[in-house]
Amino acid sequence: RFSTANMFLNGFMVKELKAMAQIMEKLARSDRAEHYRMKAEKLVESIQKECWDQRDEFFYSVDVDIRTRKYDWFHVGLGVFWKTLPIKIRTWTGFIPLWAEFATKRQAECIVTKHIRDEKTFNSPYGIRTLSRDEKMYNLSATNNPSNWLGPIWIIVNYIVFRGLLNYGYLEDAKELYEKTVLLLGRDLEQTGTLHEYYEPETGKPVMNSGFINWNMLVLNMK
Repeated sequence: RFSTANMFLNGFMVKELKAMAQIMEKLARSDRAEHYRMKAEKLVESIQKECWDQRDEFFYSVDVDIRTRKYDWFHVGLGVFWKTLPIKIRTWTGFIPLWAEFATKRQAECIVTKHIRDEKTFNSPYGIRTLSRDEKMYNLSATNNPSNWLGPIWIIVNYIVFRGLLNYGYLEDAKELYEKTVLLLGRDLEQTGTLHEYYEPETGKPVMNSGFINWNMLVLNMK
């Protein structure tokens, strides 16, 4: 409990704080607007410092429960001096900084060229896998308690990555992802008459939960 600073929460929170600053500006509360802008900037600073992995060039969630524990009398030397440890599981949440527009241009280039375009990990014929294919827990099983985010294609992920690509000028990559998404949903509608919650990356086959509309409709905002 309270041990993980997750990229999902932190990435979206940056956008929430920026949105609140805009709301305060509209309400003529410039003091509160500045308050929320500063909170967003501070959060971005922490994410950049703790979640960006220089070696893998990827944003990871991190373990924050880092402290020296004296299990016995013999621990008397150098203690833990680092604040976090990266949880090195490559999941789609590492792309949220592009959508939230706080990745640097250099970071965006690394993420696009090394991860988003890599067919051995995230890139598939029907979009972005929710988990890198080379992770040991990669799995496409049908389950909704909880729903499966261990590899299948989710339209919300395709949309987030699509917007992130546009934000940093990767127009051809964004176009390709849009076309994959339209093809995926179009085939589903033609073959089943409805849409599903998530899909197999290699075949586009729906996994489960027919009639799932929800954020699948974000495809209308990708054109």
